[in-house]
Amino acid sequence: MKLIPGLTLLILVMGFAQCNRCPGSRQSPMLGLYEVAAHDTSGRLIFTGAISLMALEQNHVKGRCTIKWEKNAPDNFLDEDGDCEGLIEGQVISIDSAPALDDAGLLFEGQFNDDRITGVWRVESFATSPPLGKFEAVKKK
Repeated sequence: MKLIPGLTLLILVMGFAQCNRCPGSRQSPMLGLYEVAAHDTSGRLIFTGAISLMALEQNHVKGRCTIKWEKNAPDNFLDEDGDCEGLIEGQVISIDSAPALDDAGLLFEGQFNDDRITGVWRVESFATSPPLGKFEAVKKK
């Protein structure tokens, strides 16, 4: 009779142990919604928006990026609102705001610092631009 409760307890313990290893059972603190502001090398505000990091598999992150260009922005840039992808290596992150396109997207290269990401931004084209300024993305709670 004691065998059945013992086996039941063993199955439950093994089930909980397996659940802790399931993908998605623990959410990375790096995931979440970040409000972003970017300046050019002169310090002028160039764009604002949001980066929502929604899923992390190993070091590949997927999310959504929304970019609104300001008056100070160079001509011919369109607002963006779509899927974005990137890589996280330790505290370093790189994000492509238009992963489905070979050019015309923004590239963010930064580092996590507590509840924010700071770094440089570039424009992806036939030849990726040098850093065009700095950005800061602050996590919304």
